[in-house]
Amino acid sequence: MRLVVVGGVAAGTKAAARARRVNPHLKIVVYQEEPEPSISECGLPYLLSGTVEGRRRLVARTPQEFARSGIRVLVRHRVEELEPDRKRLVVRDLFTGATFEDRYDRLILATGARAKPLAVEGSHLEGVFNLRFLTDADRILDHLRRHRPSRALVVGGGYVGLEVAENLRLLGMEVTLVQRPERVATAYDPEISRRIEDHLREHGVEVRTSAEVEEFRGAGRVREALVSGERVRAELVVAGVGIEPETTLARRAGARIGTTGAVWTDRHQRTSLPEVWAAGDCVQTRNRITGEPAWVPLGDTANQMGRVAGTNAALGEDVEEFPGVLGTGIFKVFDLAAGKTGLSEQEAKRAGLEAVAAGIESRSRAGYYPGAGRVLLKLVAEKGSGRLLGAQALGPGADKLTDVCATALWGGLSCSDLVNLDLAYAPPYGPVLSPVIQAATVLQRRLSQPPK
Repeated sequence: MRLVVVGGVAAGTKAAARARRVNPHLKIVVYQEEPEPSISECGLPYLLSGTVEGRRRLVARTPQEFARSGIRVLVRHRVEELEPDRKRLVVRDLFTGATFEDRYDRLILATGARAKPLAVEGSHLEGVFNLRFLTDADRILDHLRRHRPSRALVVGGGYVGLEVAENLRLLGMEVTLVQRPERVATAYDPEISRRIEDHLREHGVEVRTSAEVEEFRGAGRVREALVSGERVRAELVVAGVGIEPETTLARRAGARIGTTGAVWTDRHQRTSLPEVWAAGDCVQTRNRITGEPAWVPLGDTANQMGRVAGTNAALGEDVEEFPGVLGTGIFKVFDLAAGKTGLSEQEAKRAGLEAVAAGIESRSRAGYYPGAGRVLLKLVAEKGSGRLLGAQALGPGADKLTDVCATALWGGLSCSDLVNLDLAYAPPYGPVLSPVIQAATVLQRRLSQPPK
């Protein structure tokens, strides 16, 4: 029995490793375009500043390490054709340019996502980069070593853009961040985004929202950008304008594509093609709160999908299922942590839910204990039922607060349930009543108010 996995990084390598554990007799082959099969993409911004010392620390496993588990990994190989009726693949060796055929009994697609291109004149200039793979970080680091730029432009105010802005600033560079929407971190509600933006400015990042990059200029190498009609000096440009699912191979093979533009799978990660599963950033899943299709490209989600796909493909049975996502995420920018799970207030309203929200400011420790910082927590619940819909946390301990709320969402708890949570307390770790309980108490009062 031959299992072929197309793609590596998180989902593909997790699927291969899991398949090996549950079925030691499988022949497993992984094809990966990039030079490394398994990397920690989330660490790439920190490699730029040297916070992560050395690229090898971001390589989770090498082909040689996979080989010791009986998994053959071929890097710099791209699968260009998939014929599901014949269970046939056409693979190009990117080292030599030659193509060859392969066959499979079962197949897992883990083709991931690709960076959206910058449709801007001058994007071809040296010094203009995306940051998606370790090879992108290699090129940026090489540019930093050779040219020692002092002024950087970051395009995009999502997770990657914000983290890159921080890490380039840590190198002592002057950094301008340009965002087309009217605020950064648009997955969060405006009051959260504003604080993130203020924090960026406090640390020397020039933030330009409701602005658009129109052109990059330079003689072979980027020297400046035209931003909403104004010239901005830029000797290095890193674009983080988003990603999109890489579905080219699946589309050509006739796989069903979901309404989000990603590959459709059932809860067992089966695609519409026979004996073909899919996992990771190329796959559509389900939002556990709304029940609607969702595309949430996150590393932990990719790993969890890979585990399900690997198990089921290895056994050829629907043994495990992936239950959907809440979209829980967190990021750090300078001294500020921002976490989110479930729906924001705006997302809840767009989903047609009658949402009620409450935000509180509290302390990360008991007020009298040294080192206490300010933390903001916002909860969103459904009017009438009191069902928790989402949470956003900002400040020290945002990771813990986000995870408590994510667990509550997963368990279907209501706002009234949160009021009586039995959570750990000691002065070094939080106030006597957790911010979760404080926010839920305020929200409960608002939910019980009669309509005006």
